[in-house]
This record gives sequence, structure tokens and C-alpha cells, in this order.
Amino acid sequence: DVTCENGVVEIAVGEPAPRRVVVLAEWENEVLDLAETAGDGCLIGTRSNARNRVADLTKSLVCPAGHPRLSTGRLRSTWLLGHLSAGTRVTELCRAAGLKSLLVLSDLMIFVEPLDDADSRTQLRRGQH
Repeated sequence: DVTCENGVVEIAVGEPAPRRVVVLAEWENEVLDLAETAGDGCLIGTRSNARNRVADLTKSLVCPAGHPRLSTGRLRSTWLLGHLSAGTRVTELCRAAGLKSLLVLSDLMIFVEPLDDADSRTQLRRGQH
């Protein structure tokens, strides 16, 4: 479910919120390598239409002692926070994340480093840009 078109790597996400998600530039090569390794099959697990398929898959992974268990919620929050910190527009971020409301983003806002006054004013003055 990984494609590369015009240098942009995307991953197709299925139900319940089907969409294409653009891969962060720093991860493009690794994602393409993993897709090549998987070929037409799955890299890990099996094809599933279950709503909690990723969470179900992570339950079977072994974590080294002293490390937190892999959590799909934390992975998603880290991805969202990275985009918020980088200034990704909320409309595009919500679409890519399959979000129907801003509640998840509002919970993360306290972790976004505020701009200094000059940069904040510049951004607010631009309005639509």
C-alpha cells in the first residue's frame, strides 16, 4: 500500500477512514525499502479489516525490559505533534490523520513550543498564507 509518485511517498490507509498519508521526507527511503521487502505481502502480520488491527498487532510484539510498550495512540500523538510543531495546516493534518474533530489536536497543543513574539506576529499578519 506504499506508492511513490513524483518523488512523494504515500501510504494507503483503509477503513474506517480511507485516505492516503504522505510520508515524512526523512522516512521516505526507509518506507520504500520496507515496502520492497514486503513485496505483495505484508511486512508484519496479515491482512485484516478489523478496526483495531494495528493495536492488535502491537500486542504481540516483545519490548525490551525498561521500555514502554508500543502504543498506537502514542505513535499517532508523536506524529501529530511533530506536524503541529512544524506548522502543518490543521485542515491537511486532520485529513491525513482521518480526524473528524479537533479534540485530539487540542490535547496536544500544550506540547507545541510557542513562537517568539516577532514570528507569531508575522504569521498572524499573513492571515491566509
